[in-house]
Amino acid sequence: MKASLLVSATMLLFVIIPPRTTAQDKEVAELKHVTTTPLNAMRPASMAALSIERGTQYPSVIRLKGSVEIKTPVCLPVGKNGAPICDGDMIVRSDEAEYHEDTGEIQAHGNVKITPLRHRKY
Repeated sequence: MKASLLVSATMLLFVIIPPRTTAQDKEVAELKHVTTTPLNAMRPASMAALSIERGTQYPSVIRLKGSVEIKTPVCLPVGKNGAPICDGDMIVRSDEAEYHEDTGEIQAHGNVKITPLRHRKY
């Protein structure tokens, strides 16, 4: 009787107090963000990734790793006298990427998905 009571009490403790190996022991990686305007653009591009490395000089190459998302504005010279009109973003998602601040060039690697134009909602 005492043995079954002890086993029942021990089982109850595991139900009430979970073991220490829970999700709290594992760190949840958070996305880092950066915004930059390439030399040849009027509007900034925004980037998010688990890891972002950037040189100390501007312009430089920004290296992004893990859950990469880069949003660049889409601007076309369709306004009065050829003025650029910006109406949306191109979105690049990938595992890794390099973003060149001097040209705005994106080199994406791994699982790459491109949304050529997502119109902005006003």
